[in-house]
Amino acid sequence: MKKIEFLVETEILLNHLTWRLDGLSDLEKALIKGEVFTTVLNSAELISLMNSEIDRKLAIDVLSGIHVLGLPARYSLHVSEFFDKTKNINDSMFCVTANLNKLPILTKNLQKYTNCNVDLISTEELENL
Repeated sequence: MKKIEFLVETEILLNHLTWRLDGLSDLEKALIKGEVFTTVLNSAELISLMNSEIDRKLAIDVLSGIHVLGLPARYSLHVSEFFDKTKNINDSMFCVTANLNKLPILTKNLQKYTNCNVDLISTEELENL
């Protein structure tokens, strides 16, 4: 059985670091179901949101457990396909990465990427995959 692959947003990673509820975080559920990827931009954003050195180290530990994709220069050639469908350049590059790597985006907010013509998986669907 082939493992499912997910491209996760910063929100999924941040949620994992702040998870205080019983049960598994969405990131943990995704890791159980398959392979998890994010981008170097999401990684940088996550680390920049940390308020202390301890928090930064915890974020780096989480990032060490998933695949962090770089952004080759050629990806910029595809950004125009998405910049009018997303709120900012980071979201556009995230969609480019999903599209070129054929990775579905795992998100809490399907509306954010609805017009982007990329495969989407809601965090609510994780249990049923």
